[in-house]
Amino acid sequence: MTFSLKGYLLYAIVFVIALLILGDIYLIYQNNQVITFNKNQQEQAEKVKVNTSEVIRNLHLLDLSIRSYAFVSNKHFMAAMDSAIKNKNAALSSLESSLKKQNYPMQKFYALRDSVEAYVALALNMVDLIDRNDQNSFVQLLEKDPGYHVWLQYLKFSKDVYSFEDSISLQAKIRYEKALNNIYILQIILFFIAVPTLGYTAYYTNRSLLISDQLRKSEVEKAAILAEQNLHLERTVHERTREILAQNEEISSQNEEISMHNEQLVETKNIIERQNKLIQQKNEDLSVEVERQTRKLKQANTELMEHNNRLEQFAFIISHNLRAPMSRIIGLSSILDFTKEVNEVSEIAKLMMKSTQDLDNIIRDLTEILGIQKMNAQLMHEIKLEPLLEKVMLTLEQDVQETKANISADFKGANEVVGIPSYLESIFYNLISNAIKYRHPGRRPSISIKSQMKGDSVQIDIADNGLGINVEAHKENLFSLYKRFHFHVEGRGMGLYLVKTQVNALGGKIDLRSREGEGSVFTLWFKNINPAHPEATA
Repeated sequence: MTFSLKGYLLYAIVFVIALLILGDIYLIYQNNQVITFNKNQQEQAEKVKVNTSEVIRNLHLLDLSIRSYAFVSNKHFMAAMDSAIKNKNAALSSLESSLKKQNYPMQKFYALRDSVEAYVALALNMVDLIDRNDQNSFVQLLEKDPGYHVWLQYLKFSKDVYSFEDSISLQAKIRYEKALNNIYILQIILFFIAVPTLGYTAYYTNRSLLISDQLRKSEVEKAAILAEQNLHLERTVHERTREILAQNEEISSQNEEISMHNEQLVETKNIIERQNKLIQQKNEDLSVEVERQTRKLKQANTELMEHNNRLEQFAFIISHNLRAPMSRIIGLSSILDFTKEVNEVSEIAKLMMKSTQDLDNIIRDLTEILGIQKMNAQLMHEIKLEPLLEKVMLTLEQDVQETKANISADFKGANEVVGIPSYLESIFYNLISNAIKYRHPGRRPSISIKSQMKGDSVQIDIADNGLGINVEAHKENLFSLYKRFHFHVEGRGMGLYLVKTQVNALGGKIDLRSREGEGSVFTLWFKNINPAHPEATA
């Protein structure tokens, strides 16, 4: 009983030592964290101090650049001034980020920043006065010495920041020293507990060795007794083995009968598995067919919805545009009833003819668009791009000569597409004529046309260096009817809508990449397989 209590006491002491060691490891880890934190705090503090000094240094450089420029009027000093402003902005940005992380009262920083920005604005004003040769105004501003007040405010701010950063460093140092003291205390406690425990353990280990020697001798005597008992046990096992072998022979014969039944069951299972595979294959084929039909139905529904949306938008636009000239004609007709002067009647008649012409143009546009939407797929066939472009260029020959436009084409990648010649001619004509019409006034028009294969499609890129379009601002209306983006030349906003409609009718796609003032790139995709062929409809 005494030995058991001592053993439990020893385990308890070892457990306490283990806990102290874990605590020591934890405190060492915490100390490392404190050291890392202290290092980061000191680096951050030094960075804040450097950025604080960088602000006044750049203000000095700014002031020196202004004075130098005032005396010498050399533009090279402006580079130093620009560098000072840029470095000042970087220093203030870094300083603001660092101080926010340290929970510094930012109103002091913002006050200094506002003063610095005000001084920079004043400095730029002084440079402007120098450039305008307004020496009197410049001298008046210079005599006020506005930089001195900013410098005084900076001194106060820098002292406050330095004091704030020193307090942060001091707090980190206190935490570090406290962690070290905790480790020292734990090491002392661990020493005074571990040393007696190790002595106690050594004493009882020696006693355990003596007891082990006595136990070894007892084991030898026990082994002799067990050898005699084993001999008797072997005889008993031998007799029992003969009985078990006889029983095994009987079980073996029963197993043969069971094996025959199992073979029959396996054959039956194979038949069932083959039937299940046939059923599973039929189910998979049925699922594929259902999925294909569902996909076709979804595609048809999507196309129908898109078509309905286009019809609604088309009907709205047409009714809106038809209403305007009709309203003008009705209004002019009512005015005509009250007009007696021949000149006024003639002028009203001209306006009515103009409105009638606008109405006729809208009806012609409607007829052309409806004609496109009723396109017959049997009219589609392979078209050579190069002869088609030559035909379009003959139509645009006068515009090209007048504007001296440079038009280049590269059809080496692909020279054939499937489509309707009149549609493709209209697409090329509208895109090239738009590039010439909306050319940049400061440079000669340059239009590049290039084709290439993309899978089973032909990609055609038509790029120009014209005025360009703000795609982000007009992305919802790029190809809408009667939408225009430049108003310095005449137009009805019909071209891009007509191009989009004809491309869709040919089963193709169109995309636009553009930047204002730089130019535009229209990308067209057309099928390379004739839809009249069986493989195209598969």
